[in-house]
Amino acid sequence: MSSPNPPFPPPARFGWLHPRWFIIGFALGLGSLALFGWKISRTDYHPGFTRFHSLISPEGNYYPTLDEMCAIARARCRPDQVLVIVGGNSILLGVWQKAEDVWSKRLQDLLGDRYCVINFAFRGGSPTDGGAVVAEALRNEYPRQILIVNEAPVTNVESFGHGPYRYIFWQGYFGGRLLDAPKREARIREYLRDYPDQRLPVLETRISVWFDAVLHYHDFWNWMTFKYFGTVPSYREEYFPHFLKPRSVYPDPEVDGTDPIYAEQHYPLSSLDAEMRIMRGLLVYYHREADGRWVLSDRSTSDLAMYGDEAFPAPLKKRTLVLISGNSPYYRRLLTEDDRAMVRQSYLDTVAVWRRVGYTAMEYGWDYTAEDFGDRTHLTKFGGWKLAAQVAPEVSAMATRLGYFR
Repeated sequence: MSSPNPPFPPPARFGWLHPRWFIIGFALGLGSLALFGWKISRTDYHPGFTRFHSLISPEGNYYPTLDEMCAIARARCRPDQVLVIVGGNSILLGVWQKAEDVWSKRLQDLLGDRYCVINFAFRGGSPTDGGAVVAEALRNEYPRQILIVNEAPVTNVESFGHGPYRYIFWQGYFGGRLLDAPKREARIREYLRDYPDQRLPVLETRISVWFDAVLHYHDFWNWMTFKYFGTVPSYREEYFPHFLKPRSVYPDPEVDGTDPIYAEQHYPLSSLDAEMRIMRGLLVYYHREADGRWVLSDRSTSDLAMYGDEAFPAPLKKRTLVLISGNSPYYRRLLTEDDRAMVRQSYLDTVAVWRRVGYTAMEYGWDYTAEDFGDRTHLTKFGGWKLAAQVAPEVSAMATRLGYFR
């Protein structure tokens, strides 16, 4: 009598690799990495932080996270200090100023130990990018705070950041860390309606933020890249194998604009026509009255007021200082007397509108010298120190008005 046929197919034999143990091990490993990532997200791994220079910023293919920036602030600002966050663009970042001479360090010296100044500006950043998101996210943790941002005259500001730095806003927005702001909400809906090609990227970002809220993989990977080995080439450095170095070993590459070797780079003749077109470009917003006064158009005035009003949630306006950045007198002197009067009026009008919608605002640079600038807009250390001397008393006055030392 023949034996019964064996079952077909034969039962699987996994040996030491059993599906149950694989799933359990995978879950434990993922959970451990998530826990470690959460710890990293609360840890400052930027010793001696001064600013996000070009090799540790999106400009160099390194993307600081909101948690990473908040951790830097927590590590440096004591509870008894007023947190002063510098946002804005490359002017406040300190282009043409070496790290040891950057204007925000001078501001810290002038303000003293009751304040903690942290520079979160980015090249090409807007007032609502980077540092502004950090300030809003830390509003309850550091209720005594002042945000400093900058913008050009007669320039509208988008309320949810722009360009390569908008990802920081989305991290705060989709992570539920920002204030409810109906005007900003309306602007975001309008943006997604007018730019349908952005709907999918924004949805992908939303999903990524949700996953990252649990796994913290962005912070984990930034920590690995910064401390141990690079994984993504920088746009500003050589390729393989140089990009394998950790970002922490890259020195801040910003140069001292007062060094004579850079004199020819300050006001090159090749860019003169373009710079003068920018200076005269403000004419499109103005008309001249019969008595010779330059008057900002009603449309430009209303747009500037509307965008300024929407830029920040109402509770944050009173503790935001808006600087209207000046231009070098090297170019101003090449304007006609009438054009110079128009440019001057544009600064006064812009400051007035920002103040009208609830902010502290001031302009700077009109009485600076050509040597205080490294180009049309960026300041050398001498100009930066003048800026710090102007800003420090304004910050102190704001802190007093806000009752920070009662």
